[in-house]
Amino acid sequence: MRTQQLLLAAAGAIGLIILILLIVAFSRGGDDDGGGRVKPGVGFVSAVEKAQAATVMLSVSSDGEAMPMGSGFVVTTDGLIVTAAHVTGGMPVVNAVFADGSVARAELVGVDETVDVAVFRTTPGKPMKALSFADSNLVRAGQPVVLMGAPFGLAGTATSGIVSAVNRQIGRPASPMGEARFADGALRGPVVAYIQTDAALTTGGSGGPLLNAGGEVIGLASSRESRGDPGAGLSFAIPSNVVKAVVERFKAAPGPGGQASSNPAP
Repeated sequence: MRTQQLLLAAAGAIGLIILILLIVAFSRGGDDDGGGRVKPGVGFVSAVEKAQAATVMLSVSSDGEAMPMGSGFVVTTDGLIVTAAHVTGGMPVVNAVFADGSVARAELVGVDETVDVAVFRTTPGKPMKALSFADSNLVRAGQPVVLMGAPFGLAGTATSGIVSAVNRQIGRPASPMGEARFADGALRGPVVAYIQTDAALTTGGSGGPLLNAGGEVIGLASSRESRGDPGAGLSFAIPSNVVKAVVERFKAAPGPGGQASSNPAP
């Protein structure tokens, strides 16, 4: 009788252990997004808090007023800022407005229009908060993402969604009739493999970082296609590996006042 009781107790203990292990496994498996871990009930809080200090609104001064142009983000602690080239349109000097309201003068270091990436430099006088790049080759459809920027001039704004496609091919012409795939010209750039997401990209948000759950940059917001349907649309981001290659090429360029030449990305 005692042996039977011991066996039943052992079986019950083993069953309890297995149940606990299953619960832990399911909770961990549901949190993994392939590019950073999201804790239950936390979501993108830590990623957004980290990115807000490094995301800027780019603007120019006109008649004493700031005219918003788009978004950008800091990629080195000594003040390199990256944005989409079409946001600044070759402007040699812009203002970088941070989420806390501080403003820094930023001068063009280099621009690569072939991939729609521009690099600016500020002289902050102290180390800045900077975002790091993740390997965009590891991005997978379905993983959660957050898009940071300054839509409508509201610096530090975050929107979220998922990666809805990777290596989205954009080409011209894209139909037997020779028409552009996006007839309204939303995608004019030469990048042929975008990261596609449903995270909202609105006016002024282009140039902002697309982040994984760990707060690392996986793309640079380039354009949006909505076909005029309110509240709907897709956003397209230049892969981080492309952006990083441009940044690395211009990183050794002179500081403000010494613009680098524009060359195609390797």
